[in-house]
Amino acid sequence: MIDREAFNADPCLPGVADPYSTYAALRQECAVHWCEGPRLWVIVSYAEALEHMRDHRYSRQSHLDKLIGRFGEERIFERQKLDIPYMDGEPHHRMRQHVTQAYRGINLSALSAFTREFVDRRLAGVTDPSRFDLVATVANLLPVMVVSELMGVPAGQQLEVAEKVSAFVRARGLTQTEETASGGDDAMETYRHYFLPLIQQRRAAPCDDLLSRLIADPSENVSLSDDQLLLIISSNFYSASIFTLRLLIGTLARAMALHPDTYARVRDDRRLIAPAIEEVLRWDAPAQALNASMATEDLEIDGRTIRAGDSVTVLVGAANHDPRVFDDPTTFRIDRTPNPHISFAPGLHQCLGLHLARMEGAAVLGALCDRFQALACDDAASERMVGDRFRGHDRLILEGRL
Repeated sequence: MIDREAFNADPCLPGVADPYSTYAALRQECAVHWCEGPRLWVIVSYAEALEHMRDHRYSRQSHLDKLIGRFGEERIFERQKLDIPYMDGEPHHRMRQHVTQAYRGINLSALSAFTREFVDRRLAGVTDPSRFDLVATVANLLPVMVVSELMGVPAGQQLEVAEKVSAFVRARGLTQTEETASGGDDAMETYRHYFLPLIQQRRAAPCDDLLSRLIADPSENVSLSDDQLLLIISSNFYSASIFTLRLLIGTLARAMALHPDTYARVRDDRRLIAPAIEEVLRWDAPAQALNASMATEDLEIDGRTIRAGDSVTVLVGAANHDPRVFDDPTTFRIDRTPNPHISFAPGLHQCLGLHLARMEGAAVLGALCDRFQALACDDAASERMVGDRFRGHDRLILEGRL
């Protein structure tokens, strides 16, 4: 049965334990649906989702213009026009190339070792391994520590700034209000206070860290302004990393707890860690929808007309459960081959940090396998996060058997 009122208010159905049955029913009706709450079209089918993500006839900058018209200039939406996920065309392509080149300088092997050592240390410090909160123990802290290591920022400062991540992320959501916009404005001022001095320090004395490589690359003739760097840091390392990865870590552990036979297989054969992570990303993606974009001309999706000026998003979670692509989609199966989920948005705006996400997920799952023979999850004592576009837990109580 479809809860149309809830879907129309927020198509990501935040806090709902099982949104996928609603998405399945909607998909049978049509590949795309209008949602009055966020005032946009929502694509729920896989083929149409993939086509949308590769289509140049949509503009994310134009969608921001609509938000600027609603909430006024000098707000977070105006600033976001310098941010990679909201850029279009050639400027977007050049910026992606620059950031990708900076990423190539990351020593992923050394970062993986750092990540695994941190996870092992946190799990070893659990006083009662038979019952503990994985979010507080690992998921909240790990992405912060990885970003700290990458950017050369003291971890203590990172923890202070990370408190503003939720407000920033909600200002990038599908449903916007004056409250979410003001929260985003406040978060941006916090980021500006902490990171502008760091950017200026790196300009004066570059180091062998990611931030120094992002500031300028003489070989590409690229040099970013302070405002551009501030948006890249706050977006790609706070919204996309610290916020989203903490959700992936919790969902990964919960999936193993709910599927003990699968967990036993992974413990016996660590080569299965990689496909297990891909299936978690498909089965219950932490980012359930894409940033919205605006149609620049009249388009048709599954018989429905999308008018020029209408905003559109892809409901990733729904597309990842399309039975025309994924056999028995509600079942968690790590032997799906291939597993072409779209949780990293393959297309014009593919996630730049996908290798980091997979690395951190692998480190956590490997550490759990080494430490616990079996896992269980106390859903009643856990707490699901309620937030626009995202799924996961703010509290996840695991029961581990050594």
